[in-house]
Amino acid sequence: MPVNYHHRLAMESARRLLRKEAYAHLRKVLEKLHAADIALLMGQLSRKERQVLFNLLAPPKSAQVVVEMDSLLQVEVLENLEPQEILKILIHLPSDKTVEILETLSEDKREELLPFLKEKDVDHLLSYPEETAGRIMSTDYLALPENMTVEEAIEEIRRSKEKEVFYTYVVDARNHLVGVVSLRQLILHDPTATLGEVMNPDVVKVRADMDQEEVARIVARYDLLAVPVVDESNRLVGLVTVDDVIDIIQEEATEDIYKMVGTSEEELWEASTLKIAGYRLPWLSFTLVGEMISGLVIKHYHHTISTFVSVAFFVPLIMALTGAVGNQTQTIIVRGMATGRMEGMAWRILRRQLGVGSIMGLVAGALAMGLVILVQKNVMLGATVGVSLLVSMSISSAIGVLVPISFRRVGVDPALTVPSIATLSDITGTFIYLSLATYLFLQMG
Repeated sequence: MPVNYHHRLAMESARRLLRKEAYAHLRKVLEKLHAADIALLMGQLSRKERQVLFNLLAPPKSAQVVVEMDSLLQVEVLENLEPQEILKILIHLPSDKTVEILETLSEDKREELLPFLKEKDVDHLLSYPEETAGRIMSTDYLALPENMTVEEAIEEIRRSKEKEVFYTYVVDARNHLVGVVSLRQLILHDPTATLGEVMNPDVVKVRADMDQEEVARIVARYDLLAVPVVDESNRLVGLVTVDDVIDIIQEEATEDIYKMVGTSEEELWEASTLKIAGYRLPWLSFTLVGEMISGLVIKHYHHTISTFVSVAFFVPLIMALTGAVGNQTQTIIVRGMATGRMEGMAWRILRRQLGVGSIMGLVAGALAMGLVILVQKNVMLGATVGVSLLVSMSISSAIGVLVPISFRRVGVDPALTVPSIATLSDITGTFIYLSLATYLFLQMG
């Protein structure tokens, strides 16, 4: 989160005042700082300093800062507060942000707070499954009847200062979503015309039970500032805004990155080195087992290696290049799945990646063959390395496509495929190389 020079000076000043315990001056500095800058500053402080600084903030500034915080920081700060202090923060937030914060708290703390939040419709939002449109939507939207005139609609918008008005949604008598009108259209149309006459009936909308990633893709695809949320009967129940979508995209991308390297975002805030090791060990354990299998493949061909020692020199080369191609392909596929660009294109993508892998294998194989012949003065060994790279890199490209697709079809996050693809690529490359070497050297030698 970049900050300009003025804000950076203010943040450094706040940090110095905090450590000098000059709280009166610190409050004045915090009043001038943007909530996002304060949240960034808190992430750079110790646990004790964070709590002291947060206690100096008064609502609604404290509420704005909580919204800007990372979820793990929210938990740390809010869990130390009494329920009444948390309520003073939550009453300044829209219903969707309230739900977002409640989800980060312990169940006991949440149960203490819920009875005091009935007016914010929090129970209703929490009834939707996690990571769906219903959980992240705002209920502070403006919906107007189709028989209302344009002039009346403009006046109603002026009165609705507390609601999020990106578009004017038009509903019938039973609150069914029937159309949408942009603010520009309202201004330009005849004031006496009804909304039903000027609205666009073709509304881009999402169901309340739709996955939040799909919601984000729809908002991005149609360049929307907000998207209406409807129930199974097409009744308007909420609104997902672009700021929520940005949060979703960042959250999902961050989660995928951590999964791809076998850890968790919680590691950033975890003080215990034992727990951090616990986040990483499952991924490393899987890799350990996989590489043991690669070792067994090498052991199976020990006679070839012991007879023709120079064969062993190029096993690391085969494993490295084969694994690199698999990881490249897997990264492209997993990201394509996350952004929705692979829908209905699996076989087309597979054919393309096989082609790419074959071309890279041909180029790498030709270069490797030339270098092996130059260094080892052994044409057969060079041909073995070259052909092995061509075949194994092509197969590794296919693995990089098929494994994430298979994971997704059985309901497992494709981002978890990194260790399996690296392992499969190593085993495949080693097996192809040593099998070919055994055939050529022992059968033809």
